[in-house]
Amino acid sequence: MSSISVLVYPLLLTLLTYHADAVPEIKARPFDNITLPCRFSFVDGIEGLSFSWEREDIKEEQEVEDKDFYKFFVALQDFYQFYPKLIYSFADNTEQEEERNSLYEGRIWVDDDEISEGNFDLMLEQVQFSDEAFYICKAVNSRGAGQRKVKLIVEDAEEPQVQFSTVNDTLVAKCISAGWYHMPKVTWHNRREEDISSYAITDILEEKQDGSHRVVSILHYPVLLHEIYTCHIEEEDVLNRPVRSIHKVPKRKYHNMYNHY
Repeated sequence: MSSISVLVYPLLLTLLTYHADAVPEIKARPFDNITLPCRFSFVDGIEGLSFSWEREDIKEEQEVEDKDFYKFFVALQDFYQFYPKLIYSFADNTEQEEERNSLYEGRIWVDDDEISEGNFDLMLEQVQFSDEAFYICKAVNSRGAGQRKVKLIVEDAEEPQVQFSTVNDTLVAKCISAGWYHMPKVTWHNRREEDISSYAITDILEEKQDGSHRVVSILHYPVLLHEIYTCHIEEEDVLNRPVRSIHKVPKRKYHNMYNHY
């Protein structure tokens, strides 16, 4: 009996330790360029190596009051399930491009020079709201196998860098949006978190055919070089906000009517 206990206890300890580890989170804003980390010590070359990156939707319960919206909610989530989970793969000494998720095309890459050292960091450019998900990195070769998981959170707005310049011999603060908006809402704050947006003028910088545009906002508040200013930009038009609800799982309040979903 004691010998069994000796064998079981380390196993239980290992399992508990594994599940207790929290999945690391990376927070980004729309249109950021980010790196999702992944490294394995058992990799010392590309011979016999294969690795991949997959995405897994974040499932969170959300209250849904309206019956019709419940039906739309579930159907929308099912639509996104048609896309492959695979977003990047490497095998036979080269990158494999078949059967990958087309939503990431042209926005992801892995540094070829780092692969042989076991570094599979995924570079993701121009982050979108739909990129919010779990990302799973898997690798295997003759020496071992491993898996890493990271959670990407895409925040609701961008905060572009504030620049100082002079307009008509007056010091002003300026920010330029990286993203495109139909109805941009620009909010300025100072170090004391006071809303000073009324002192700012926002103009269109460039426009697309679909009516979205990038903007430049200039703060004419008595600007001081040693002060801290933040510029916050978000989409005010609800109809043009990116859909994030695909990651939500509605509470099934209407069991009898929608059991087939």
